[in-house]
Amino acid sequence: MKWYLFILFAILSFCFPEIAAAQSVGETGNEPGFIYRREYNIYGKIHTEGWGIGFRWGQNNTVNSQRYIDFHINNMKHPKEIRTSNSFYFEDARSYVYGKQYYLLMARLGFGSMRVLNEKPYWGGIDLRHFWSIGPTIAMAKPIYLYVIDDSSYLYSYYLRLEKYNPGVHNTSNIYGRGPFFKGIGESKFYPGLTFSTGLSFEFGNEKTSVRFLEVGATADLFFKSIPIMAYNENEQYFITFYLSYHFGRRYNK
Repeated sequence: MKWYLFILFAILSFCFPEIAAAQSVGETGNEPGFIYRREYNIYGKIHTEGWGIGFRWGQNNTVNSQRYIDFHINNMKHPKEIRTSNSFYFEDARSYVYGKQYYLLMARLGFGSMRVLNEKPYWGGIDLRHFWSIGPTIAMAKPIYLYVIDDSSYLYSYYLRLEKYNPGVHNTSNIYGRGPFFKGIGESKFYPGLTFSTGLSFEFGNEKTSVRFLEVGATADLFFKSIPIMAYNENEQYFITFYLSYHFGRRYNK
């Protein structure tokens, strides 16, 4: 189902700018202005399966077009993740996600193009811009460690062991809670792939050297091998997410 939504979003994001561009020519005359050659911004984002942070550097070719390089890192949750705890049996039990085998992080490098539409007037307003990017991505799957009840524990007391989650051994009766986040990072597995993003951005403000805009987009990641996240579920080879991000930075002419 997500594939259909992504294709629909991509079609709309590519077709809508053509209509907007035709309108902007008639309304503004498409008059050229002063070009700030370079631009950079940092941003935070929320998406349908988590959150992320990133950096973007752009080179303006004309007043209305830009080539850019984008790098960002985000986590990726499984849609079936449900956080729970054994607080009924242990008052100080730590929460955990039952069945989660790996914590997934993605690092994406995108080479993209952006085109300005409906350029805002000099006193302020909103720029509408269309963008797309494509490039390599790599996913890091870190194994999940849990505190579990030692089998040799007595009836009214218990000892804890830190173990890598094993769905064949660990269950709700012996899981005490989540382990340290960085435990197992040296056992991480890496999965290379490709990423593609497209969408629209809305820049606001009247300061030409300041960059502030909201971006709404969709991203598809395709990996060469399937990635495990949750036990009792099929491994995932592709991921489709929709996101909203806020960018701020500067423009300069050096």
